Amino acid sequence: MFLTVCVSFGSTNSCVEDLMDEDEKDRAKRASRNKSEKKRRDQFNVLIKELCTMLQGQGHPRKMDKSTILQRTIDFLQKQKDITAQNETCDVRQDWKPSFLSNEEFTQLMLEALDGFLVALTTDGNIIYVSDSVSSLIGHLPSDMVDQNILNFLPEREHGEVYKLLSSHMLMTDPIAADFLDSEAHIEFCCHLARGNIDPKEPPVYEYVKFVGDFKFHNNVPTSSCNGLELTLPRTLQSTLEEQVCLIATVRLVTPQFLKDLCNVEDSCDEFTSRHSLEWKFLFLDHRASPIIGYLPFEVLGTSGYDYYHVDDLELIAQCHKQLMQFGKGKSCYYRFLTKGQQWIWLQTHYYITYHQWNSKPEFIVCTHTVVSYAEVRAERRRAFGLEELSPPENAPSSVKVRCFFSVHSPPPFKICLQQTQQQQRSPMYQLPQSQIGVMNQLKEQLEERTRILQADIKTQQQELHDIKEKLHLANLQVNTVTSFVFAPVVICQTNLRCLFPQTDKLVSNMKCKCTFCLMPPKCYTFISFK
Repeated sequence: MFLTVCVSFGSTNSCVEDLMDEDEKDRAKRASRNKSEKKRRDQFNVLIKELCTMLQGQGHPRKMDKSTILQRTIDFLQKQKDITAQNETCDVRQDWKPSFLSNEEFTQLMLEALDGFLVALTTDGNIIYVSDSVSSLIGHLPSDMVDQNILNFLPEREHGEVYKLLSSHMLMTDPIAADFLDSEAHIEFCCHLARGNIDPKEPPVYEYVKFVGDFKFHNNVPTSSCNGLELTLPRTLQSTLEEQVCLIATVRLVTPQFLKDLCNVEDSCDEFTSRHSLEWKFLFLDHRASPIIGYLPFEVLGTSGYDYYHVDDLELIAQCHKQLMQFGKGKSCYYRFLTKGQQWIWLQTHYYITYHQWNSKPEFIVCTHTVVSYAEVRAERRRAFGLEELSPPENAPSSVKVRCFFSVHSPPPFKICLQQTQQQQRSPMYQLPQSQIGVMNQLKEQLEERTRILQADIKTQQQELHDIKEKLHLANLQVNTVTSFVFAPVVICQTNLRCLFPQTDKLVSNMKCKCTFCLMPPKCYTFISFK
């Protein structure tokens, strides 16, 4: 009986131990599984947080749930996939094009190497496309040239010759014209193009250029007439002309430019900081400056900022520097900075002077440089000249919808374009504002600020002068008190003066006289001398 109880008790203990071991194993497995799940969730949350940070940089709201973040990411990837597929269909597939460059990058590099830009013209001289590199070469914005006639940018003596070259390839619907176009498609000619001016009243300056291109058939050409004016033609004639002949050409400068303006700013909000000495030498350069200006910090430290500025902007920059030294802070004008790639980039700088915390002496100048586009610079300088660009009317025909076509027997479009050009020249492109309120307000603010600074300086100097006067008055009182106490007035009679012994400087007392020396005791005579 006892043995049976012991055996049963031992078996019970072993069962309990087995159950406890199984529970411990389950808890260990559960803890390990929970730990791995927590690690996976933490990693997932970190990735979601990184995606949210990237999406916030694209202009999305700050707070987004996980499903929204994933949906936005999917949309972005789908858009990139579509763009890549579109680029592959339009990409240049020749072996001479590097595979690591996109079609746009390769085209831009070729244009920069050629010192040229792309232009698309119709047979009547209307500009339907011009590349962005035209700004850095001849100073025109693409928006200034599109929907304008090429004859508007040529000297008058070259109008006839250029128009003859373009109009000789007018579209004709018969097969003979198509065969002629295939055989005579290539064209080369030289002419002069007017450079862009900030002030349109200045006489034009022409640049000698060379056109090299081909005439090609194109569908869906942006339709606009010469200078945006619509001409009424029979609908039957317009319907028959389904295709247009366009000149696709590269325009190169005959005289290459070694220094060009970098007018095509992708992000006008790019900025970097620097520190300068009071003589405008570089003391510090931000790491954000290298992608913008090309220089590393050690390459510019110790050099003067004036070494990198355009010669035409030096006078304005010197005036801004002088105002900075007077007021302690300010904003510079628009100026050109020479990058390491030998290109001019437009900048504007906000700066202020920092002072030593102990002796209040000026230490250095802190500058924040912002990249600006040529369009902003031109608009600002035209406002400074008192000029204002006229915006096109809203009811004007769109340059994408209207197109004038000419048959062989219709009047030459050259004459029509010239008449429209003369009308535009008679009508002012820029009108003076009614009042220069902006300029006057800016001048008023500068004068008020300078007045406040001068008043504060005058008040401080007056207080210092008042303190100095009080101290001087107290010092005079102390000096007068000591003088009256030590050097009392002495009355000397003629007798004592005659009785003065030069050897000993002692006086002989004369009791009958009532002067100071005569009434003074004899023992005090030795303390008085006349020197």
